Amino acid sequence: MRISTNMVFQNSGSQISDLQSTLNQTMQQISSGRKILTPADDPIGSARALVITQAAAINDQYNINRQDLQDNLGVTSGVLNNVANLLTSSKTLIISAGNGGLADSDRVAIANTLKSNLASLLSLANATDGTGNYLFSGFSTTTAPYTQTVGGASYNGDQGQRSLQVDTARQLPLSAPGEQIFGNIRTSANQFSVLPDPSNTGTATATATIDPATAASLTGNNYTITFDNTGANFSVINTTTGGSVALTNPITGLPIPQPAPYVSGQGVKFDGINAVVTGGPPSTTPAPGDKFTIQPGNQNIFETLTDAINALNTPTGNSAARKTLTAALTQANNNIDASLGNVLSVTAQVGSSLQEVDSLNNVGASTKIAYAQSLSAIQDLDYAKAITSLNQQQTTLQAAQQSFVKISGLSLFNYIGN
Repeated sequence: MRISTNMVFQNSGSQISDLQSTLNQTMQQISSGRKILTPADDPIGSARALVITQAAAINDQYNINRQDLQDNLGVTSGVLNNVANLLTSSKTLIISAGNGGLADSDRVAIANTLKSNLASLLSLANATDGTGNYLFSGFSTTTAPYTQTVGGASYNGDQGQRSLQVDTARQLPLSAPGEQIFGNIRTSANQFSVLPDPSNTGTATATATIDPATAASLTGNNYTITFDNTGANFSVINTTTGGSVALTNPITGLPIPQPAPYVSGQGVKFDGINAVVTGGPPSTTPAPGDKFTIQPGNQNIFETLTDAINALNTPTGNSAARKTLTAALTQANNNIDASLGNVLSVTAQVGSSLQEVDSLNNVGASTKIAYAQSLSAIQDLDYAKAITSLNQQQTTLQAAQQSFVKISGLSLFNYIGN
């Protein structure tokens, strides 16, 4: 077999090039600390590393979500604590207002303090999370949850509950919709709470329901049905606004002038409400001056405090007025207790979520370490082995280069000359 000079150069050059490439790769591995520089170095290991890296990135995102949740829940917890303190303060004021030795001026002073509490409570209900999102408006985070009205405040948010994904199969709520905290005060199992005045001497009864045909006219205000000094006629006023209302005959649909004649069992419509006073025999007919109050069966704390403020600002010059005040304060006291229950319930949920987040953070930290260890086993370089290989490769390359120099210097003339 003839070996040409060209073949010698080609083979030697190719061999040196391969050795140089291998040496460069080892040097790159040592420089980067990674044994897999390209997927071609270890296809299976590269695929495993990609899967682990993606899982680690998701785990890191869950950790970020948990931190955001902790920050949000921390703000919510602080707001709820302040709400609970305000409600407790208001309850103390309501109890003190029941002292029979107080003058009307004293109760007005208490009413002014309650008004300040109401303003503070409304501000807390419209609190944000620090980034401009309202805490208690459900999904409507850019809409202020409550707007103050004559009768208290109306809710503008929705019933949605925002949440964050904090683990593979776990979502935790960021907060609660406002009505769950500041509303849901049941004053009656029915649509409306209809109460006879404590001074009534008759035994007639009254009921109120939503009129489907005019439900859009509902105001959420309080009303009073008052019978005249004969008990034969009655008037209806909106006690929240102090104005009279337009009455309609539920059968004919025609307007009824006030005062309206009383007919037992015949209803009267106003502002989306169908009210009926029933009294049969003389012993169950309304007595002169009898009253019935109509309130929403489901109130919010702002309506409760507004009603209490109005009651405290009303003079108590006679026994009937004092009885009415006592009834109003009793109801306010009960409603505040119910509202405190709502606040404490949501506070407990927030505390439970924070506790769960702490537990998930521990799991997430352990998972992050496990991912890092798995990636290290696949990607990280064994420096002792790599440096040994580097020295070996350098020696081999040097030997190949020296051999090439000697071989390339040989020719037939050298042989003949010898």
